[in-house]
Amino acid sequence: MTLGEILSKAAINTLMGMGTVFAVLILISCIIALFRFIPGAQDKLQKKEQIEPIVQSQSTESAVADDVQLVAVIMAAILASKGVGQDALDDAENSPYIVRSIKRKG
Repeated sequence: MTLGEILSKAAINTLMGMGTVFAVLILISCIIALFRFIPGAQDKLQKKEQIEPIVQSQSTESAVADDVQLVAVIMAAILASKGVGQDALDDAENSPYIVRSIKRKG
């Protein structure tokens, strides 16, 4: 095989691969365009959008409680890794950590 034959086969393989990819992309694009003809799809999307704000308002209240628990777990892990026992936690003057209340502005 000469260099010209090798390059021509490589070019044909490249064009076949790129042609296949673009044909599949066009097919996917057509399928997505046909979704608007499915009768119940938009109704389901609108109902889902109406339900989401209600769920988000309920999750913010539980997020604050989860944050407090998360802080407690992280603090316990730090103290355990430092080797600080329960006796040191009872004596606040000897504790190397300062606990402050942080409130978020809503």
